[in-house]
Amino acid sequence: MRGRRSQIVSRRRAGQHGESAPVLLDQLAWFIRLRWAAAAGVIVVALLAAWVPWMASRPVSMLILGAFLLAYNVAMLWLVRSGAMTQRKRLHVVAWAQVCVDLACLTLLTLWTGDLASPVVGFYVFHMIFASLLLPRATAYACAAIGIVMLAMTLKLSGRWPEPGSERQIIFAGWVMTLVLTVHLANHITRALRKQRRKLLRQNREIRRIGRRLSMQQDTIIAQEKMAALGQMAAGITHEIANPLASMDSLLQLMQRRPEKADVKGIETLRTQVTRINQIVRQMTTFAHPGDGNWEIAIVNQMVEAALDMLRFDARFRAVQVERQFDPDAGKARVIPHAMQQVLVNVITNALDAMAETPGPKLIVKTEAAGKWCTIRVTDNGHGIRDEHLQRVFEPFFTTKPVGKGTGVGLSISYRLVKKQSGEIGVTSKVGEGTTFTIRLPALGPV
Repeated sequence: MRGRRSQIVSRRRAGQHGESAPVLLDQLAWFIRLRWAAAAGVIVVALLAAWVPWMASRPVSMLILGAFLLAYNVAMLWLVRSGAMTQRKRLHVVAWAQVCVDLACLTLLTLWTGDLASPVVGFYVFHMIFASLLLPRATAYACAAIGIVMLAMTLKLSGRWPEPGSERQIIFAGWVMTLVLTVHLANHITRALRKQRRKLLRQNREIRRIGRRLSMQQDTIIAQEKMAALGQMAAGITHEIANPLASMDSLLQLMQRRPEKADVKGIETLRTQVTRINQIVRQMTTFAHPGDGNWEIAIVNQMVEAALDMLRFDARFRAVQVERQFDPDAGKARVIPHAMQQVLVNVITNALDAMAETPGPKLIVKTEAAGKWCTIRVTDNGHGIRDEHLQRVFEPFFTTKPVGKGTGVGLSISYRLVKKQSGEIGVTSKVGEGTTFTIRLPALGPV
C-alpha cells in the first residue's frame, strides 16, 4: 500500500514539474535536431556576409559560432543517445544548459546583426516556447529573465543601450513583455496538454483493467456454457457409463460364483469395458477443460467427428438423422482444439434446439476446402430465424428461446472463439425451412 501511494505521489510531482523522463528525452532529442538547422543557418549567413557586409558586422565570428554550435550539438546528441540521461532531474539540467547556451549564442547574433532591429530578435520567442516545453514553469520564467538580462547587459556593454523615451526603448520594453507573455501562454498550453495526456493514460490503464476483467468473465462464461452442455448430456453420459459398469458387474458376479470359470477372455472383456469408461471420462474432461488449450494443426474432418462423437451423449442428438458430408480433401487448419470443439458443440446444440418440434429432424454436417479456407457447414431443418433476429444472433445475451431455456451467450462465445483463430462464422436462414451456420478457418493445405 505504501509503495502504491509513493507511485501516485511521484506521478503527481511529475505532473507539476514537467513531463516524465521518456517524454522529456524525446523532446530534448527533437530540440537537438532543430539546432542542426539553426547552426547551418548561422554558417550560411556568415558566408554570405563576406560578400554582403550589411547582413552582419562580424562574419568571421559568426562562422566560428556556427562551428561551435555544430560541435556542441554533436556532444549533446551523443550524451542523449548514450543512455546516461534516464532520470528526469538530469534531463532538466541538460535542457536548462542547452537553453542557456542557445540564449547566449542568440544574444551574440543579435548584437552582430543590428541589435534590437535585428530579425534574430524574434527567435527568442521560440526559445521561450522550448523552455516551457522542456522545463518546469518556474525554470521557464527564469530562462526568460536570463535572456532579458543577457541582451540588456550586451547592449549596455556595447554602448547600444536605448536612450530613455526613445523608440528603441519602447521596442525593448515590448520585446520583454513578449517574452514573458510567451512563457505564460506556452506554460498554460503545455499544462493543459500534460493534464490531457495524464487523463488519457489513466483512461488507457482503466480500459486495460476492464479488458482483463472482461476476459476473465468471458472465460468464466465459457466454462459455464460447457457445464450447461454437459448437464444436457448428463442422462446420455450416465447411460454410456452404466452399460459397461453393468457388464463388468455381471462378469465379476459370474467369476465370484464360479472362480474356475475366470479366463483370459473374461479379463479381456473387463479391460475393454474399463477402457470404454476411461474414454468417456477423458472426453468429458477434455470438453470441460477450463482453458482454451494450445494451438495445434488439426485435420478438419477428425475435429468435426470428435465434436459429433461428444454429442452422442445428448438424447436429442440420437433422435436426429445426422448426415455427414465430409470432403476427404477438406484439409487441415491451425486451431485451438478445445475452443473449436466448444464452437461446434454450441452450433449443433443450437440446431438441436431449433429442431425440437420438427417432425423428421435432420442435421447435415458438411466439410469442404474452398480456396484458402477450410469450411464447415451445419444445416438443420428447424423452424428457422426471422430476418429481424438474423443480424443479432451473435450478440451477447440475445436469445429468442423462452426464459430458462437459453442464456444467449453460446453463439456470441462461438463468434469470439472463431475470430480468435482468424476464422469467420456466418449464418443464413429461412423461416420454416431451416438454418445453416458456416464456419471458415484458414487452410494449411490438403490432408
